Amino acid sequence: MTRILLADSQPVFVDGLCTHVTRTPDLDVVAVAGTQAELIELLRTAVVDVVVLGIGLNLVEGAAENAAVLVVSASTREEDVTAAMSAGAAGYVTRQAGPEDILTAIRVVARGGLFVTADMAPLVRNRIGAARVDSFFPQLTPREQDVLELLVRDAGTTAIARHLGITVKTVRNHVSNILVKLPARSRAEAAWLAREKLRVRPSAHTEPAVS
Repeated sequence: MTRILLADSQPVFVDGLCTHVTRTPDLDVVAVAGTQAELIELLRTAVVDVVVLGIGLNLVEGAAENAAVLVVSASTREEDVTAAMSAGAAGYVTRQAGPEDILTAIRVVARGGLFVTADMAPLVRNRIGAARVDSFFPQLTPREQDVLELLVRDAGTTAIARHLGITVKTVRNHVSNILVKLPARSRAEAAWLAREKLRVRPSAHTEPAVS
């Protein structure tokens, strides 16, 4: 069970996310902070795995000492995204993200992974120096590299299609090409191979899956 501290001053967002969390067996909101003062106190006393941080963005570094931090912000500015990630946040999503995307982000950062939406990925790679898929898999086309990066982050076919603005059928075609070119026997094995190359901590599998 992933224990969550939810820090946000917007009741509608808090209530909505809590409602979705109650429907999932693997997540639990154990504490809620509506102000920075409450957040500071809970960071000292609450035992949690993930801090969903919508307030007190200046507290990212402190929050990241004992838990994975997922920043939820209205800002899509490059400097804000990179500042949060550089301070220790493991994930960054905007307030426009859907609840399922936020729940996925929580699961990814709880398992030690990094999560940003696809449109923000270039900012993180370019400014923080994360390893690039194209450096290790030059045999893939740019779009196949995009798909593989999302597979590494445990994105499903529908989520990949939505992030990249392509059809589900096109995603499946790209995945098939990736499996042939790596080579890999399954999408899980392809993601595992990419994690090994990129030295990304696995978020689901610790060894290649056999289809």
